[in-house]
Amino acid sequence: MISHFADYPDIPLPDDAILTEISNTVLMQELSYDIQQENETHTELFASMNQDQKMVYHAVLQSVDKQSGQLFFVNGAGGTGKTYLYRTIIAKLRSTNKVVIPVASSGVAALLLPGGRTAHSRFKLPLTLSDVSMCNIPKCSMLASLIAKSDLIIWDEAPMAHRQAFETLDRSLRDLLSPSDPTASDKPFGGKTVLLGEVYTLSMNMRLEKEEREFAKWILEVGDGTADTILSHTSSNEEGEQIVVDQRFMIPSTDKPHEALAAAAYPDFLHNYRNKKYLTERAVLTPTNSTVHELNAYMLSQVPSQAKEYLSSDSVELEATPEDDWSSHYTQEYLNSLEFSGLPNHRLCLKVGSPVMMLRNLNQAYGLCNGTRMIVSRVGDRIVEVEIMTGTQVGKTVLIPRIQLSPLDTCIHSRFAAVSILCAYATQ
Repeated sequence: MISHFADYPDIPLPDDAILTEISNTVLMQELSYDIQQENETHTELFASMNQDQKMVYHAVLQSVDKQSGQLFFVNGAGGTGKTYLYRTIIAKLRSTNKVVIPVASSGVAALLLPGGRTAHSRFKLPLTLSDVSMCNIPKCSMLASLIAKSDLIIWDEAPMAHRQAFETLDRSLRDLLSPSDPTASDKPFGGKTVLLGEVYTLSMNMRLEKEEREFAKWILEVGDGTADTILSHTSSNEEGEQIVVDQRFMIPSTDKPHEALAAAAYPDFLHNYRNKKYLTERAVLTPTNSTVHELNAYMLSQVPSQAKEYLSSDSVELEATPEDDWSSHYTQEYLNSLEFSGLPNHRLCLKVGSPVMMLRNLNQAYGLCNGTRMIVSRVGDRIVEVEIMTGTQVGKTVLIPRIQLSPLDTCIHSRFAAVSILCAYATQ
């Protein structure tokens, strides 16, 4: 015989709201932080904050405590303490059992935030944004409950996201929160306190060494528009000016530019080519992909180990063609020659000890995000074993498999079965 609580009127029935909250694994994950540990982390971080950081810190917490739903915007270059500020605020709120949703526009930046996710992943933002798009969050879903319970949303590297991404989130939050609070439909982001972080404003980096300060000062002058310029003979309608670059910051002209650039960026390379600290501290930034390929090929040729070549398998998707099969119209050589942003090229050459960079968000929990830098430890026929050098999973060994990739910005829809990494001595 089956009995129910309703058959026993003297026994109080469990609260449906509590049962629903307990069964919400997404919310429980956000509430599972060790309060004592978070409190200790907050105490340690808060003790080293400067006055500017404390000013933002107190303003954000005041908005959270009063539920005033203010929108904050913090700017500053790398090394000026933005992530430190976010970590302190997150630790403080989690130590009081409040819910914080930390996100970033890129996977690498999200890894630096405790419990961080990319904005597209956390808020289910559509890949194709528009002026009427909405997040894919059903009102009765666990994610909707998490958002309703949240006290603060932190979005780092905000300017890297399109305007429509914020408008989509704003519309979605108003729609999700208005049933329980009718005034939410008239409030930005449904009345939630939101902290946006910016990465472009230049200021003096606190981590610079003394010998780098002159170069940093000149970079700041370029950013502020106060660097020395020369008269240009180009059309007066053309924007921009020609900037005078001090000879101290330039590599002398030579008939072997690749060697000169490699020697300047990677001194004593043969003795350090497998030194992870050495590799994470340097990279060559170039304006074009062709230069990236040339420099990476040259640096790879200097690594004293056997090369392993990986080739993609390219084809035309049948659903992308009209009634007739167009795959015969494109030769294999043509498909192999195509290059797409965010996808590896047809040919990838690697050696043990070479640095590589992820091109896809494979598994954020394991630190495999777009932009994560790693070093190759073993090369196989179908997988590449790498050791992570940046992010929160430094030192972790992972396997990178061959996966199916399809570019979204072309009507050809060529499909790639490739390893989603690229050599990273130089990058664009």
